[in-house]
Amino acid sequence: MFTDIHSHLIWGVDDGAETQDQTFRMIHQAVEDGISRVICTPHITPGVYEFPMETFMEHFRLTREYIEKERIPLQLDTGAELLYTDQTPRLLREQKLPTLAGSNYALVEFSPTDTKDHIFDAVQKVAMAGFFPVIAHIERYPAISKTEMVRELKSRFLARVQINARSLTRKQPLLRRRYFDGLFQEGLVDFVATDTHALPGRSTCMTAGMNALREKCGDAACEKIERITRECFPEASE
Repeated sequence: MFTDIHSHLIWGVDDGAETQDQTFRMIHQAVEDGISRVICTPHITPGVYEFPMETFMEHFRLTREYIEKERIPLQLDTGAELLYTDQTPRLLREQKLPTLAGSNYALVEFSPTDTKDHIFDAVQKVAMAGFFPVIAHIERYPAISKTEMVRELKSRFLARVQINARSLTRKQPLLRRRYFDGLFQEGLVDFVATDTHALPGRSTCMTAGMNALREKCGDAACEKIERITRECFPEASE
């Protein structure tokens, strides 16, 4: 069973699920896809756009109640996908931003147009604030699309790397395939997640992604991802 650390499951707070019914359908789809735990990570732009935290927590509570009532074998945790801003490190230190399942791991995303220097500076500042930066969908940033850059981010700042399961199932251009292969061959990827949004466009495909990874890189690569995920986010209710 898989843990999905990146999901826009909760309705009414970002560009993910739009309705309660859609959230509930996404829950069933996640379970059918072999997922036993989801960390809900709505988009937050710290200090720039106000995030409806009360709405998020209320909808999260109602979703948990539904899971318990229906006896669905799924654990739900809170989190956030933080679009990096200059205020992100301070707000993390002040505990004003959700981290992944209440841990010291912070899921951080960037714009595809951000420069290497900006990304390195941001990751360093999140690390200096006392958190492990988890770089969301690493495959989306052309400025750091070389394995040596990812290796440096991990070695210098103890960054973690997440890749989207759907990216593993798609046919990629040659250079992109080589980049993906290099990331996994060097053991630079820590997490595979769905980044699921709304049905049917960006539905979950964790099993398909992990099967594609297994076919390409073998069982050991999948087992490593699953082990790291368990170590970083041990099974425990909030």
